[in-house]
Amino acid sequence: MRKSVQLAALAVVMIALVGCDAVEQSAQNLAEKAEQAVQDVAKEAVDGAVQGLNEQIDGVQQSANELLGKPADEEGKDESQQSEAPANEAVDAKAVET
Repeated sequence: MRKSVQLAALAVVMIALVGCDAVEQSAQNLAEKAEQAVQDVAKEAVDGAVQGLNEQIDGVQQSANELLGKPADEEGKDESQQSEAPANEAVDAKAVET
């Protein structure tokens, strides 16, 4: 009789341990999902803030160009000329006269 009580107690302990392990794994999965959700929300918030800031900067640039009397078509030309100029300067600096 004593052995059967011990076996029953051991079985209860084993079931409890298995249940605890399942609960722990479930909690771990839930924590991972919550972390991913927080990261997604933070990313969306940052993306929205950056997009809003870019729109404000574009508006300020457009206003500055209007104040300077530059038409909208020349803006793209100025940017392409500025990006080509450093490349030409780099080539000139490396050139060797013979």
